[in-house]
Amino acid sequence: MKQTVLAFIIIAALTAFQQTQDATAKFNRAVELQQQGKFDEAAAEYRAALALKPDYPEAQANLGVALARLGKYGEAIAAYEAALKLAPQLTPILLNLGIAHYRAGQFAKAIEVFERFLQQRPDAVQARQLYGLSLTALGRDEEAIKQLEPTLDAAPPDAAVLYSLGLAYLRLGKAGFRATLERLASFPAGLPALHLLQGQAFLRDQEYEQALEELNAAAKLNSDLPRLHHSLGLTWLKLGRNKEALAAFEEERKHQPGDYSTLYYIAYLQESEGDPDAAKRSLDEALKLQPESIEANSLLSKILSKQGKTLEALAPLERAVAKDPADPVKRYQLGRLYRQLGRAADADREFAEAQRLKDEQLKKDRANTPKPQQN
Repeated sequence: MKQTVLAFIIIAALTAFQQTQDATAKFNRAVELQQQGKFDEAAAEYRAALALKPDYPEAQANLGVALARLGKYGEAIAAYEAALKLAPQLTPILLNLGIAHYRAGQFAKAIEVFERFLQQRPDAVQARQLYGLSLTALGRDEEAIKQLEPTLDAAPPDAAVLYSLGLAYLRLGKAGFRATLERLASFPAGLPALHLLQGQAFLRDQEYEQALEELNAAAKLNSDLPRLHHSLGLTWLKLGRNKEALAAFEEERKHQPGDYSTLYYIAYLQESEGDPDAAKRSLDEALKLQPESIEANSLLSKILSKQGKTLEALAPLERAVAKDPADPVKRYQLGRLYRQLGRAADADREFAEAQRLKDEQLKKDRANTPKPQQN
């Protein structure tokens, strides 16, 4: 599912008093190179023009385009932001900045930029679709649907848009999911996303064999689909096939190296497969993204405890319990750590609270159990 995203090359209106003759020549040469697809050479020429004339917004903006086409999104973002400071009235730069954030997986920042752009250009279908895709990526599904639905009849069918819309429908349990599948089935480029969405629906419904069949069908058509390998990893995990699950999550990591969920599952599986050192390295990366994660802190404490690092294991487990104080298992584990550290009073408190929570849950379960009918 590769969406073509346009980036606009801004051609400056050149006048003698705007920049030096040498900077103008380098800018024009850079534009020629960029139009020929020679983005490395174009970037070098834009930089040379900027060395002669630092307050050259068109050169900054086009440098951003060239860098983005090279996949250097961090540098492209910096170039776009510099161009906007010089010429905030050049609206296409704002769109390109949003696209760069989106391509870099910085969806929250992309949303902020697209919102600013759409305030100026509310009729821009491409920006609205990318706005919706970014919202879906952050799980803001209701908002995403409101943005994506109105664009469906305003532009040709787009597999990425339909996939994001279908995923939002699926997660919210909305009826539009089936209609989205039909739209994807209506054109060849939509078939990979169709299989992916159907696989994710089977995964949600705990029909793991059917999920695996659909996800593998998607992979045969397009192995670069977003979240495909993550969904395969979850499916293999549910089927008890840890090695296959780990391989799938590692593949997802290549596509989305900064995804917390993928890193957590890699760590979980590495620990399960008896590689605590690798698991700890993966967890360290995951916790940089979500330092307060309950599951990641719990797993880190488990690994450190197994390695005999009881004192180091305490802090992450305390963080997890603080975030999830109603879990009797974590309270009991915390009590055990306190006891090993000689903190008897703290241990007794946690054991008592764990027992209270278990008793409370047992009462709820009994209350919810249907009573046998009397004849």
